[in-house]
Amino acid sequence: MNKNNELNDWMEKLPEEAKKGFKTGLDKAFDYEPKVAIFGKTGVGKSSLTNALFGQDACPVSDVSACTRDPQEVFMKLKGASKGIKLMDVPGIGENKERDKEYFRLYAEILKEADMALWVLKGDDRTFSSDEDFYNTCMKQYMNEGKPFVVAINQVDKIEPFREWDVDNCKPGVKQGSNIDKKRIYVAEQFGDLNISQVIPVSANEKYNLDKLILTLIDKLPANQKFVTLNNIDEQIQEREEIQQEKENSFIAVVHEIIDSLPIPETMKVAGKLVATVGSKIIEGISAGISKVASWFGF
Repeated sequence: MNKNNELNDWMEKLPEEAKKGFKTGLDKAFDYEPKVAIFGKTGVGKSSLTNALFGQDACPVSDVSACTRDPQEVFMKLKGASKGIKLMDVPGIGENKERDKEYFRLYAEILKEADMALWVLKGDDRTFSSDEDFYNTCMKQYMNEGKPFVVAINQVDKIEPFREWDVDNCKPGVKQGSNIDKKRIYVAEQFGDLNISQVIPVSANEKYNLDKLILTLIDKLPANQKFVTLNNIDEQIQEREEIQQEKENSFIAVVHEIIDSLPIPETMKVAGKLVATVGSKIIEGISAGISKVASWFGF
């Protein structure tokens, strides 16, 4: 008997009320659209990193001028997906003091709405005093409340000795890697009480470490938000083993939570979770979102 038949058999044994509750739970769990706020100084590559992570030109990129002067809420979803995420690309600090005063208030308002926050630094910058000021003034209280927060050190391929960068394998050389590690420690110290595990070295242009950045960013999110976020990142990043595993785990966790909430005997809950755990490995087209998920469950 294949896993689809096992699942159908389990579904058929459910009381009608439980079937409706299961479908309602699925609809509700995957209906949420997470909000990701992207912060940082002008010129650090926020828009380029955003585009690299989500596989689309969602944010304008300029090598000359500060191109994001107003907050932009960009809705993104991959082709065929039923749900997506909202990217909140905000103005970069550091252009002038007057603008920065406005941005202090703006950032605080945006953080109230965001589910997770990503702060982008430039790898070859020598000082992060303005970043530290913004973090301590308007962000720290939200981070202390448990909002997921990660610092991305972008353009680490430009950290000296930049000629050591291994182009073929897309990774730093030995001495360059050592300097990148030192930069991570320095950044964590500059931000005060930031754990070094929250400081991720990346390169948008080289597509380096983007999977690690995403996994760190979503680590503390509820399972359904993890799944929807992973479901809408760049398809090449989704192909990486760790991403696929986390996506599957978050999907299973959501289904298990829904099954636990159903008014059915404990033995039926155990059976349902077992089928869902094993059967999730044969889900095809799961990136198409809840419509595929629902059809897999017989709806």
